[in-house]
Amino acid sequence: METRNCQNCKKDFTIEVEDFNFYQKIKVPPPTWCPECRLIRRLAYREERSFYKDECDKCGHEIVSLFAPESDLPVFCSPCWWSDSWDATSYGKDYDFSRPFFEQLYQLMKVVPNQATNTRNCTDCKYSHGNIRCKNCTFVFAGIQSINCYYCSTPIFTKDSFDSSFIINADHVYEGVHIGGIYNSKFIYFSDECLDCSFIFNCVGCSDCFGCVNLRNQKYCIFNIQYSKEEYKKEILKWDLGSYENLQKARELFMKLYHKTPRRFALISNSTNCIGDDIQNTKNCKICFSATHGVENSKFIFQCGLLLKDSYDVTLGGDTSELAYEVNGSTQSQKSFFCRGSNNLRDVEYSDNIYNGSNLFGCVKLRHKKYCILNKQYTKEEYEDLIPKIKQHMIDMPYVDKKGRVYKYGEFFPVEIALFAYNETWAHQYFPITKEKAIEQGYNWRDPIERDYKITINIGNLHNHIKDVTDSILDEVIECEHNGKNCNQQCTTAFRILPNELGFYRQMNLALPRICPNCRHYERLKKTNPPKLWHGKCMCDGVESSNKEYRNTIKHLHGEEPCQNEFETSISSERKEIVYCEKCYQDEFI
Repeated sequence: METRNCQNCKKDFTIEVEDFNFYQKIKVPPPTWCPECRLIRRLAYREERSFYKDECDKCGHEIVSLFAPESDLPVFCSPCWWSDSWDATSYGKDYDFSRPFFEQLYQLMKVVPNQATNTRNCTDCKYSHGNIRCKNCTFVFAGIQSINCYYCSTPIFTKDSFDSSFIINADHVYEGVHIGGIYNSKFIYFSDECLDCSFIFNCVGCSDCFGCVNLRNQKYCIFNIQYSKEEYKKEILKWDLGSYENLQKARELFMKLYHKTPRRFALISNSTNCIGDDIQNTKNCKICFSATHGVENSKFIFQCGLLLKDSYDVTLGGDTSELAYEVNGSTQSQKSFFCRGSNNLRDVEYSDNIYNGSNLFGCVKLRHKKYCILNKQYTKEEYEDLIPKIKQHMIDMPYVDKKGRVYKYGEFFPVEIALFAYNETWAHQYFPITKEKAIEQGYNWRDPIERDYKITINIGNLHNHIKDVTDSILDEVIECEHNGKNCNQQCTTAFRILPNELGFYRQMNLALPRICPNCRHYERLKKTNPPKLWHGKCMCDGVESSNKEYRNTIKHLHGEEPCQNEFETSISSERKEIVYCEKCYQDEFI
């Protein structure tokens, strides 16, 4: 074990023996940035949610692009980008041993055409990005095989759902966050296999429940109080969520119950030897967040799943991948290091947006290629002779950014050469900072574009109940309640209601929203724990919680004495939640 000082934040961090063993196995030097700074650096290379009108630089057609026109980057529409009418190797360059590697890579990144929005095998998916096999989706990101979804992030096998994040096998859901197998429900958080529910947290196998926390296989409960079927049907009429006034009241009471009810220190299920949060069906993983379905023997993982194995520092990756390191948004890959936005890689390093590639180094936007360096084709023998020399050159002549941070072989892409501004990326979503702070830390920043629309209706003039809303609302430009003031959430200041959206609100009996889709997304993120850990202690004080808000319903193993269990948790001590260890939580609720 060794303690080192992060060259970015200047804080100490520890490299364990197991970490050194992994770095030695894949033959890369240990990191010089701490785990959190490495995560932020990768997230700064994950673009999302900022769209601009532009023209395809190949066919001239009007497009919606993730790249701001003033960036002067070449951008193709998806049909042109995926066509065989151009070849990224035509931009190939000889390696220049008189210049730092990252300087050469950045030059290549600025000239090879970008895909305006990355979608594969999708139909009628407007203002969306990163989707695969989706249909009729609008403002949807990282969706897989989903239909009729709007304003969602990572909907997987989902249909007819709105304003939700990280949902799997959902149908007719509004504001679901980290859920699976949910049907006909609203405001559902970290719950599974529930139907006809509203405002529930960490519930499993429930139906006809409202405002409930920590329930298992229950029916006809309101704010954790059991009712008969007949009583429930009568009482639930008081909670008509078609009324915005009722919706706000229900939200307030639900949050009060949530803060007065113990929650588990971490949401870890069907997993062995794991440390982190929001982990399912995972084994031997540490410092992992949102890892699911077969992640094994990995560390420093965020938003990964589907058989990711033996990997470190992977963000938004997996899907039968192994031996990945410092990777962002890559799937179905083996031995991929320092890569982003790629698929089906074998022995690829320092590359961006590669599809079906092997033995590549410092390449951009290649498809079905092997033995290339800076997009130039080499023979197998030439490639294998040159790669060790380039790695040594990266060590001998590192890239040094404006803040004096040194990027040798073994570091992810420098933050200052990212093609997107900090506030256009996932980094800003999970680690929001001000413009001044971002510039101080060496990130790019993009000020909001001037919008030429005119607000036609203020939120104070919206009907309280959805039943009173007429089709004329489709012609209105609605003021966002935040209105961009003191808002660091990519607020668009105004929004419109789409025809399918209005039909959904009517069908689900939901009041109209009062804030724009971007602000709604950021408000959902507040309901998730951050991807970081604090050392905590169980708040069970014997017969009640240490803050006196909750009284235990059963005698625990430690009796009337305070529980002594400690743990690593994503819930900081500054928050209001009552946090119990696994044993005390199970005694109370399982």
